[in-house]
Amino acid sequence: MEIKTYIQDLFKYLDSFEKNDASFDTEAFLQTYNGIYAVFQALRQQRDKAIEVDQFFLDRIKRQPISSSDLRQIAIQIMITYFESEADADGQSNRSWLYCRELRAIKQDATFFENNLVPLILKEGSFSNNHRLGLFFLNEVARYINKFGRKIHTGLSPEEFSGMPDHMKFLELARRRMELGAELLRDRSSLEFHLQRVGIFNKLGQRSKGFEYLLTEWKYVSKTGFWIRFKAGLGRFFGKIKGAFSSFRYFRLVVTQRNAAYLYYLVIIAVFILLAIYVPIKWRQYSQNQLGLFQERANKVQNMSTR
Repeated sequence: MEIKTYIQDLFKYLDSFEKNDASFDTEAFLQTYNGIYAVFQALRQQRDKAIEVDQFFLDRIKRQPISSSDLRQIAIQIMITYFESEADADGQSNRSWLYCRELRAIKQDATFFENNLVPLILKEGSFSNNHRLGLFFLNEVARYINKFGRKIHTGLSPEEFSGMPDHMKFLELARRRMELGAELLRDRSSLEFHLQRVGIFNKLGQRSKGFEYLLTEWKYVSKTGFWIRFKAGLGRFFGKIKGAFSSFRYFRLVVTQRNAAYLYYLVIIAVFILLAIYVPIKWRQYSQNQLGLFQERANKVQNMSTR
């Protein structure tokens, strides 16, 4: 299939997403995107074809504002930047890139990706909560910066990592996975091993569904079932209750705190309600048992008297 057909299909998918994101075919879109990218290296040797594709890109991009959706903006900016970096060997097939570049507040590609696109990719609700797209484009940015931007800092310390904004943390993790491999958790000297051991990944995952999805896909955190979380919550709750009763002074301190006091009184009320239900039931069962025994004894006495 000719690359122009792929490009036409790509823009059809963008239109489809903006009209009805619920019916958007994510996998077909990604296959089309990758199909276009796969031709870029070959176009470096086919200069006339590269110029023709560049003009075709430009015509399609201009038909609709690039800011029509986060998917359109992110997909086009990243793809056109790759096109300029890999297919344009002589500055003759970069008109579409120059057009997109003029729409940016930051002109440098890597800096624009880091400061503008990555926060948009990781923003809560981006791509209508299609986290598969978020993971894909985060990896595309990581791949671009690893190839054309600055080298990764292999000796990054946990303190330096903690000082980064959240979007840069995830970009750094994605870049490290591409450069150093996907099994970093097995290396006890790695940054990732330390971050998991001290619970940083769990805390990051709790900040948004998108963060949780990325960390789960990378196997830096694991999902737990409802009942496991429920049992763990009960364990923590009863542990606090046990601790509160461990000494009178501590108990008095706990119950004088507003939230703890409310919880304590709610527990007491719940206990009395349960007792109010449980005691009558048990008493009725006891009475019925005693009545049965009495009737059995009465029958025995009556039988003996008739002999």
